[in-house]
Amino acid sequence: MAQQLPGYMAIDEHYILGKDRSIRFDIFIRQEMNGRPKPVLLIGKDTQISSVQTILAAKKGQLGTLFIKKEADRDFQQFMEDSLNLLIADPTVPVAKKSQIVYDCAKNVLQDVFDDPRSGGNLQRTQQVTNNMVDLVLSNNQSILSLLNLGTHDYYTFSHCVNVAVFGLGLWIMIHEGNNAELGDFALGCILHDVGKTLTPEQILKKPSRLDEEEFAEIKKHPLQGYALMKDYLPPIALDVIMHHHERYNGQGYPHGLSGDDLSPHAKIASIADVYDALTTNRPYGAARLPFEAILTMKKEMTGHFEQDKFLEFIRFLGGNSS
Repeated sequence: MAQQLPGYMAIDEHYILGKDRSIRFDIFIRQEMNGRPKPVLLIGKDTQISSVQTILAAKKGQLGTLFIKKEADRDFQQFMEDSLNLLIADPTVPVAKKSQIVYDCAKNVLQDVFDDPRSGGNLQRTQQVTNNMVDLVLSNNQSILSLLNLGTHDYYTFSHCVNVAVFGLGLWIMIHEGNNAELGDFALGCILHDVGKTLTPEQILKKPSRLDEEEFAEIKKHPLQGYALMKDYLPPIALDVIMHHHERYNGQGYPHGLSGDDLSPHAKIASIADVYDALTTNRPYGAARLPFEAILTMKKEMTGHFEQDKFLEFIRFLGGNSS
């Protein structure tokens, strides 16, 4: 069982990467004093990264869990986001650890975006963490599986958006076979596809039963609202995903009722990823379905919603087939 300290949060030494800068938080270890756990300062904030790494290396295996104060969480999150490119490039860090850190950073960023979608700083952070996620999945083909295993079964809009980006990335890479010129813009659209829901009343988003006609009409506004929020900030492919992820191949979707080849490949992939993740997570009005049950639902109850070739590729992707 992991060590704990009230008022503190555990961190991993893999997190302390970088050079030519300093940490912005104190690092503590846990020691027993008079039979009770106490925090002991190990490294003070404003210490250069090189010195931090020297101390950790010298005491490797002797320190146990590292901690920071919970109120330092914001500084720590920013430090981690700034370190992601170094983390991904470091061959000594396991893929599973890289995936965990990238996924956690993406969730933290998206939570901030959904609190304040008009913040230019938050959008810049979103673009950066999305690029980091793309770099990770392109650098190691096992990282997609690791990222998928991190998805929560409880629905939160921000975690759903990260999951859709992961599923979308996996399907894109299968279909496009190395043609990744548009991948970053597509992933950005996926991770922000539901940003319009920041304008949807919370009582509708959290309603514990099916929406009535008026409520559904309200929630159907979110693609257009998301597009309006982001149209001056994002590239066309990302905006296309935000606008059209609820369109259906047979023309029965919204907001424009597009069908067939009028739908872009980006929107078709995002639509599949969005529906699958929604079915496999716990929603206010229904329990998560098992993966096989979700695929059956998509196949039997959503006939015509998805382009068949891409849907079959998605099934192959879920089954672990990459070629």
